Amino acid sequence: MIKVNIEKELDAPVSKVWELLENFGNLDWYPGWDRIEVIGSGIGMTRRIHMTGMDPIDEVLQSMDAASRSFSYTIPKMPMPVSEYRASVALESLDNGERTLAHWRCEAKPEGIEEADGQAMLEGIYADMLAKLETAARS
Repeated sequence: MIKVNIEKELDAPVSKVWELLENFGNLDWYPGWDRIEVIGSGIGMTRRIHMTGMDPIDEVLQSMDAASRSFSYTIPKMPMPVSEYRASVALESLDNGERTLAHWRCEAKPEGIEEADGQAMLEGIYADMLAKLETAARS
């Protein structure tokens, strides 16, 4: 099983970072998709990500806790060589809320690749996501 745990200090207020993440159906902060389709609302909702040349990617919200600034989601069918994908995100306040410690974790079963390759691939994706999240929260 691939297990990824990325932690990054973001030079952005925790309230701004959470504001971007709490709206699960909105990925304006992370470019690269053509269209986001939101199916349902609240726990169990799906954000369907459409990208050129790929089947849509469904991300299903499993939990959302505003008090702890955390949520989790699954991706039933990944466009990568992994399955049983589950991720969780949690934010911690640093410097009286002026900065953020972001935790992005996931687990996935490798399908035809080595665990180390799958881990490196997912770590790269999350590092990029957190960098873009920081930029968006600072603007």
